[in-house]
Amino acid sequence: MSKGFWLVTATVTNPAFAEYVEAFQPWIESVGGSVFAKDLDGQTVEGKGGKLSVIIEFPSKQAAIDAYNSSEYQELSKLRWSNSIDSNITIMDGSVTH
Repeated sequence: MSKGFWLVTATVTNPAFAEYVEAFQPWIESVGGSVFAKDLDGQTVEGKGGKLSVIIEFPSKQAAIDAYNSSEYQELSKLRWSNSIDSNITIMDGSVTH
């Protein structure tokens, strides 16, 4: 089974975003996810995106979907929304099948 990923971009607008990060780390580990890469000064070269770029790895795409749809994350995401703009989350399968 291939991994699943969240591709996340956002522009942080408020120092209170740190509350989201503090709560997010233990939550993501509790659902089997882990931060694969993070850049606080990502460069979006096409489309709209923020300076914060994060890739989060899950055991599967379904696990990534379930984590996003969980009531715990939906509540936690309110902190992200209230302290950032230009937020994008893409959930994708980690396999490469061409």
